Amino acid sequence: MVLFVQGCFSGLVLPGNEIPALFNYKNEGASILFKLPEFDGRNLNGMNVCIVCSSHLEKEETKHIRIKLTNYTKGFTKNFRAVAINLVKSCEDHLWQGHISNNFFELGSEDEVELIVDCMNTMTVKKNGVYLVYEQDEARHKAKRGLDSDDEAGSSCDTSSKKIEN
Repeated sequence: MVLFVQGCFSGLVLPGNEIPALFNYKNEGASILFKLPEFDGRNLNGMNVCIVCSSHLEKEETKHIRIKLTNYTKGFTKNFRAVAINLVKSCEDHLWQGHISNNFFELGSEDEVELIVDCMNTMTVKKNGVYLVYEQDEARHKAKRGLDSDDEAGSSCDTSSKKIEN
């Protein structure tokens, strides 16, 4: 089941118990401390945050997640809230993933930051991960998709509008 959510930022929930391999930084528990790399002329667009969580069956359903980011280099802390993930109570672990724009945090090259995920005591955060998204990477992905001839002619898998007769 995929659940798309809206709020201060969007995300999705999937069954799972491992942070995907592409995430730059990973840690056990609800917090992660990391130093951003030198940007080398790139612009940080934001970060994808992923958590592995389990619900507390005896607690009420999770209504939202709070993300707190402390920038130790610049000396500030900001809180960010995702609204209503409404994770169904389950004995299985789930992945939640969302994107946070750098417009909110204004992170810079080589900043040392700590990200803490707070589920308001309705879930246990077992693991977390952060994937940095640069503007140049997004532009490259869009350009690559533009070169794909299937995108302009329609996907070769798209048979929903075609009638197939025997």
